[in-house]
Amino acid sequence: MNAQLLNPFTIDIPDSVASTIEAAECTTCVFNHGLNALHGQYLAVGRSDGYITVWDVETKSVVRVLSGHVRAVTALAWSSYNRYLASCSADWNVIVWDLAAKSHPGPALRSAPSTSAVPRDSNGESAGVPATSERKVTLRFDCPIASVQFAPGNSKKLLVVLASNQAWLVDITEKVRVRRRAGAGIELEDVATSPVRVGLHTGVEAESPAITAARFTPDGRFIVAGTSKGSLLVFDSQTGMPLDEKNVLATTSGVKKLAFDAPGRLMVVNCNDRALRVLAVSTTELGAGGEDDRRTKRRRTSLELTLQHKIQDMIQRTAWNDLGFSPDSDYIYAGAAHKAAHNVYVWDRTSGTLVKMLEGPKDWLVGVDWCPHRPMLASVSNTGTIYLWFTPAEEIWSAYAPGFEELEENIEYEEREDEFDFIDDQDSKDRQKQQEQEAAHVRIQPHTLTAPTTRETLDPDHLFDRLNIPHQQRGQRDCLAFRAMARYLQPIEATSQDTWQDTDEVVLARADDDTAELFVIPPRLESDYSDFHHDV
Repeated sequence: MNAQLLNPFTIDIPDSVASTIEAAECTTCVFNHGLNALHGQYLAVGRSDGYITVWDVETKSVVRVLSGHVRAVTALAWSSYNRYLASCSADWNVIVWDLAAKSHPGPALRSAPSTSAVPRDSNGESAGVPATSERKVTLRFDCPIASVQFAPGNSKKLLVVLASNQAWLVDITEKVRVRRRAGAGIELEDVATSPVRVGLHTGVEAESPAITAARFTPDGRFIVAGTSKGSLLVFDSQTGMPLDEKNVLATTSGVKKLAFDAPGRLMVVNCNDRALRVLAVSTTELGAGGEDDRRTKRRRTSLELTLQHKIQDMIQRTAWNDLGFSPDSDYIYAGAAHKAAHNVYVWDRTSGTLVKMLEGPKDWLVGVDWCPHRPMLASVSNTGTIYLWFTPAEEIWSAYAPGFEELEENIEYEEREDEFDFIDDQDSKDRQKQQEQEAAHVRIQPHTLTAPTTRETLDPDHLFDRLNIPHQQRGQRDCLAFRAMARYLQPIEATSQDTWQDTDEVVLARADDDTAELFVIPPRLESDYSDFHHDV
């Protein structure tokens, strides 16, 4: 939809169900938020049978079917530029999917007889749903997973919260070894490494609170975790070390879920006492740090949290499941966890008053998310129906031509005397042709957000100096090839190029390849899985 044809003074809250999408039994849904110019174009839906479907919201079509879990999908997360999708499930696995990979029919998955419309053969095996080439990394834990999230600006780092009330910071960076050969040449080889897992520990006391929910701050500097005792813990996102504990929620009920707005200045927390709390977030500097802080020369900073509003349903005592902010942070939304209703509540963030309640059918609402660039909500029910809530917009047709006038009623048009006279004016033709070319040129506005983190670039000459490669031999073919691929590598965070010593080999990390601002999921036109998403 062309944003120039929309009235900027219309209501920016979804009003009613504009369309529906039929799928199998769903468990969660999430739009592709992030820095990509096409944010809000795709909707990822997790299902109870372990499958994940990625929908194109504009065309209402399926662009990807991902099969890797054997139990219900519990949460989904997009990377910053939407190339990668992380999913976690009750089967104890976290899978990172590369949506840029070309799919091919994978191995059959054996499962019990089901009423789902998945194509199966006589042995009860699925008939090759394409997904294997898209699976990039699989992480195995020892219990079901509650949530997963990519670090902002870094698709190589994940935050995983387990159902056993534990949180892990996982680094899945791939490494490469650069070695000097005889004759001053160089060679590269992959280093077999396992994902690095750092636990977020709350303390050594026997009665230390357990972590029930955790999220990165939008700038990627901190991790805020909610505990089973109603407190909020602040961790350093690089080391996983605890920085501070906040008791600003004024409750001892456990934290179920928390979410930040896009700028990171506000946070909403859902607790087990069926109340939502809105907090203001700011950065504060702590006191003098220990030996680690002096060695890294980093100031010890933390977050200052201030309670602004407490929102709850005093009459019906409604519990809430998914929650979040609107794109402009003016509204807060939450889905009602009621098994006999499909309602989404919207409050004004400034005053904390209820603005609108979106009433849907009598299905159980299991997930809801707000589109990151326009007033549209997506909610999923336990029956598998995906509801897209939208406000009918009146187009501003005068955007096509500044002199266009909209009429309230029909009027008789009076033709000018020379209006349709033919004039052979080459200048006017050239001007008209130029205007047509400018009107046909589609320009995508750059995203207002910027990447929260910048990586250190690799200097090939600095690396050659460390490997003791003479300058006269740096024009050889292998050195020139390394210069061409140096942009895909970076120094490991624990080391710096300034501290490198002379050696025969260097271990580097593969740079994050989730950097395309105009990333589009490649279409797959040879297969039609429209019947795959309907129950029989």
